[in-house]
Amino acid sequence: MAQRIATRALQTRLYSASVGTSASPATALPASQLVVAKARNGIQVATEENDSSLSRVVCAVKAGSRYEDSQQRGVTHCLRVTADLTQRQTRTFRLVRELQQMGGSITCTTSREHILYTLEVPRQLVGSALPLLTGAAFNQSFRPWEIGDSLPRLEYELLALSEQPDKRVVEKAHEAAYRQSGLGRSLYAPYFQVGQFSSDMLKEYVGKYFTSDRISFAGSGLDHSLLLDAANNLEVKASEVPAQPAARYHGGEIREETEDLLAYSMLVGEGASCTGSDVMAFAALEQLLGAAPQIRWASNVTSNRMNAALTQKTSEPFNVQSFNVNYSDSGIFGVSAVTVPENSDVVIKTAVEQLRALADTPVDAVALQGAKNRVKATIAFQEECPSDVVYSRAIQLLTKGSLTDLKSTLSAVDAVSAADVQQAAKKTLSSKLSLVSIGEIENVPYVADL
Repeated sequence: MAQRIATRALQTRLYSASVGTSASPATALPASQLVVAKARNGIQVATEENDSSLSRVVCAVKAGSRYEDSQQRGVTHCLRVTADLTQRQTRTFRLVRELQQMGGSITCTTSREHILYTLEVPRQLVGSALPLLTGAAFNQSFRPWEIGDSLPRLEYELLALSEQPDKRVVEKAHEAAYRQSGLGRSLYAPYFQVGQFSSDMLKEYVGKYFTSDRISFAGSGLDHSLLLDAANNLEVKASEVPAQPAARYHGGEIREETEDLLAYSMLVGEGASCTGSDVMAFAALEQLLGAAPQIRWASNVTSNRMNAALTQKTSEPFNVQSFNVNYSDSGIFGVSAVTVPENSDVVIKTAVEQLRALADTPVDAVALQGAKNRVKATIAFQEECPSDVVYSRAIQLLTKGSLTDLKSTLSAVDAVSAADVQQAAKKTLSSKLSLVSIGEIENVPYVADL
């Protein structure tokens, strides 16, 4: 019986295979086309028709937390949690219901420089979904009672942040590096602002920064004319905000002792802006000093200099890796570490020793080539993620005013020399270092002792 069943299954598979071989060959899809244009109102639009069954659209607005003034602290956090509220022509219930029926989603994320609204929907319905995306970004009513109803979600996110020292140390590192303005502003609202966000405050911020020269659209899996028409139909004014000075790195120290059983530390100095000529040198330096491992759960002592040095000095557990963030006009570079309390001093000081070694002595050709290969692999992997590609294009249009193709980006990585990496390390060390530590920090060294 078992033999007959197996024979029947084999015959079925062979039959289906024979049918497949007799079918006509599949028609090759046309090459994807990337089109960049500017709408009549000045909004920049980039679209790639790649015949995907899922359309993705990102609307980026240059209105992140760095643009908040002292009276508006946390307003971008409030905009993020209220992105699904009633629009001028669509109530919340209808917005959610229509997206559910379409099988689509709209999400809002914020960074220190941008607010991004992302739409994902089956391509045959993207024309109907685009008004919901633009409505969420530009046509909100900001009804006071709905804002009040959103406060529990905002409070929940702040409570979750208080239980995540690994995220808080990043926020505090920006505050130490740039102080409480510009890039030093947190992605999260301060507790004293909860309940203070009014309809007028949100409308004022949107009216001031959601202007035509601060908006871009990037999409994939849809016709360019659809997205261009959506941008043309937006009623947005030109910006009246004067040009702001470039972010200035200061440096400083913040220590926060808590009941956590570990010590979370971040030591950073001045890095590269994403438009700077040394941005790829810092990317290579990040890999040389000790980026996250390419293989999950790997000890990473081959390419991570900090791990290799620390395994010779301590048997206690630790997690240390380089930290590199690039903004439009500034950046920070350094080291992030999580250690048991008694191990904090040796981990931080060893990380500084390894950075100084890279600044004092040019790296050998083999190690440099390996670092550049890992940088190129990271960039290439990101290009394989459709969501990351659309996100990156929207940001590039606002930051650079144009798009950089993958080939040019990889060529820039190949052009990095050992002297470039050495100069990048010197730039970080010559700046005033910033040190943030949270948890049981008795053994974390002070920045003045480094």
